[in-house]
Amino acid sequence: MKKPTIKVLTPVLSLLAFSVIASEENVIEKALKVEGAMVNLPVSAAKESFSPQFVDKAREGFNNFHWQMGGDHSLYYNSYMNEFMPTSMASPNQQYKPLERNIQLQLDDLVVETKTKGEMGLKEYLADPQFRTQGFMLIHEGKVVYEAYPGMKPTDRHVWASSAKTMVGLIVAQLVDEGKVETDQPITTYLPELKGTVWDKISVLNVLNHTTGLDNEETLESILNPDSPVVRFFASITGSPRASTGEMESWLNVARDTHELEGEGPGELFRYASINTMLLTKLVENVEEAKWARVFEERVWGKVMARQPVLFNQAPDGLAVPLGLVLSTVEDKARFGTLFTPSWSAVATEQVVTDDVLKLIRTNGDPETHKNSTKQASAYSTFNEMTSSQSYQFDFIFDDGAIGKSGNLGQFIYIDPERDFVGVMFSTNPYHSGYGENKGPAYMRQAAKLLADQ
Repeated sequence: MKKPTIKVLTPVLSLLAFSVIASEENVIEKALKVEGAMVNLPVSAAKESFSPQFVDKAREGFNNFHWQMGGDHSLYYNSYMNEFMPTSMASPNQQYKPLERNIQLQLDDLVVETKTKGEMGLKEYLADPQFRTQGFMLIHEGKVVYEAYPGMKPTDRHVWASSAKTMVGLIVAQLVDEGKVETDQPITTYLPELKGTVWDKISVLNVLNHTTGLDNEETLESILNPDSPVVRFFASITGSPRASTGEMESWLNVARDTHELEGEGPGELFRYASINTMLLTKLVENVEEAKWARVFEERVWGKVMARQPVLFNQAPDGLAVPLGLVLSTVEDKARFGTLFTPSWSAVATEQVVTDDVLKLIRTNGDPETHKNSTKQASAYSTFNEMTSSQSYQFDFIFDDGAIGKSGNLGQFIYIDPERDFVGVMFSTNPYHSGYGENKGPAYMRQAAKLLADQ
């Protein structure tokens, strides 16, 4: 097998993310030698049945890092994560309503500048094997205007990765709007399990906006350190032992063992940490006195006229992991995004995202914390534009009110309420060996502007 070329990449900080630098080539090269970690199969292989032998090997090799390599086995993990972790579900409304189609063929030729291949039309980009897109859908005014399935069938499910954090942001925004949660209160007001720890000083809004000032940011250094708070957290939710001791830790114990950053206080800087979303999920369960999947079903999915349930993988203690381990079809992910638009009635029996809830999500970020953050830098590489803030688990908020959220291996959700537009995508796009560039969101934003001007 030809030795892969390891590129220097800007870290993409999302659920369980990792990146590569020249000094860490040995780490990635060693991981790539594991069967199923290399990219040999095209994404179209995920449309077919995998052999029992292939699945057995994938099961034998399953762990967080192997999945994040984005290789052949990852194609299976992304479609069938419910076979590897305990899973709960939220059922849709008993009334199913197909989405109407108004396909805009001119979008095939929508051009975006890519770093590695120059200008590319949308159809060309989606078919290119380098970008490993599996599903892509655009919705305008409640109708599907573009769809493509290079690497999955329309009825297949796929992991959302960190784009699922938007679900948690929405539920918390609803609770805030109803007066059940006050964002200026310490997070421990709603999480007594963490009283007496550094979290007593952290407000709910700090957790929502990833501005805690705590030493748990997902950086290149922390992700490659097997005993960092970040890696310990990832191990705890996937049932893996702590690297240095071999002991099994609960995610709550990892949270209790979190420390403050020297010289930085809460609310000062955007430091992305998936453990924040885990705390918010537990907050929802404590406030509502119900399990996450039931809350999501009653508040959101039970009102959506979708075809399939949404699946939530669970940590060893039974808490759902909507910080990223969520599965649905492309169309159902697009339905979720449409709840935030004026055309919500195309997908739901009643309005789920009210004007007040949407305002909370879009306006509670502090632009000063967003400036010069890693996420803002990644926004430019993703959209070819800069974002202005982050809020309620949405990492990308534009001055025109559009909001978006990325996920590892190339997942994305983009919502532009003012233009009545939604874009979603699934992929298995690793961050090594010449992959890593994701321009799908740039096409989404350009398409929204184009369709709004017609």
